[in-house]
Amino acid sequence: MAKIGLTNFRYSLLTEAKDGTPSYAGPLTPGKAISCSVDISNNDATLYADDSIAESDTSFQGGTVTMGIDDEDTTTMANLLGHSVNSETGAMTRNVDDIAPYVGFGRIITKMVQGAYKYKVEFLYKVKFSEPSQEDNTKGDTVEFGTTEMEGVVSALANGRWSETATFDTKAEAVTFLESLLAPTPSV
Repeated sequence: MAKIGLTNFRYSLLTEAKDGTPSYAGPLTPGKAISCSVDISNNDATLYADDSIAESDTSFQGGTVTMGIDDEDTTTMANLLGHSVNSETGAMTRNVDDIAPYVGFGRIITKMVQGAYKYKVEFLYKVKFSEPSQEDNTKGDTVEFGTTEMEGVVSALANGRWSETATFDTKAEAVTFLESLLAPTPSV
């Protein structure tokens, strides 16, 4: 199977219960997907006894996710980075005391499996994005598109969960599943 596409970035603000149960505010789109890179770090431990490996363990430590999006919408940037937006002017204000919230973040990867398209949802339960670096260029003889890359830190919930993935036969099924992970929890 080969990965041949990337679509449907979704995120939502995370509220985590003490037992690690996540709840989200509903799916939002940060922008059109250009790229996504996830780098996971593991804790590795090896016990040697009688001149050989007696025990070994590898467990999730954390990671980073870098998403490339087509546009840095003010509302999205404010949501992901904890900034404020003036409701009258639409201007976003950054303050040194702003704290980026934790969010759930997911995407859909299009794959080719034995000549058929499949749609894989990859979801991260707890991510905190940081302020992106910016590079802008003047228009020269040729046009170059500038896009935004945002990096986030991937953490585990208190219950140990950090990721969920599932593969579907249709993109509609994949979108429905991804958005269900970010759906608001009904009030009791």
